[in-house]
Amino acid sequence: MTPPRRRPAGAAQVPLVLLPLLLLTFLLLAGCSDDPQETYCAAVEEHQAELTEVAASDDAAAVFDALAAYDDLAALAPRDVADDWAAVVEPLHALREVLEEHDVDPSTYAATKPPAGLGDAARDEIEAAARDVGAQRTVEAMAAVEQHALDVCGTPLSR
Repeated sequence: MTPPRRRPAGAAQVPLVLLPLLLLTFLLLAGCSDDPQETYCAAVEEHQAELTEVAASDDAAAVFDALAAYDDLAALAPRDVADDWAAVVEPLHALREVLEEHDVDPSTYAATKPPAGLGDAARDEIEAAARDVGAQRTVEAMAAVEQHALDVCGTPLSR
């Protein structure tokens, strides 16, 4: 005769009727939380109103208002669009940094009439960073992330 199995001291005892419920809960949680595409698409929807407002702005510096949303989307981006997001946000960060470094307000800066006292070297840095933001690679990358949001998430980045 086999002796009864002893449960280790302190081991939890789960009633058998709860095991299917616990298993179902585990499967549901595991299935939802690990879908990066779903998480990304939810973030696209979450940021859409903010990005729509920025897109409608006449202020060229409004793109810096979208940078936090872009950073969030870039961090959550699925692999197939992650490089494009990097190509969008990196030049924007570089431009913002060079403007801040030279204490230049992006909403009032004009290449044809730079702020008084801005040296040629600083102006050249700002213009180079601005060219990177407007470069073909950046423009194509922005078009790619917009198309991806529409095709994969079923919603545009902005309306």
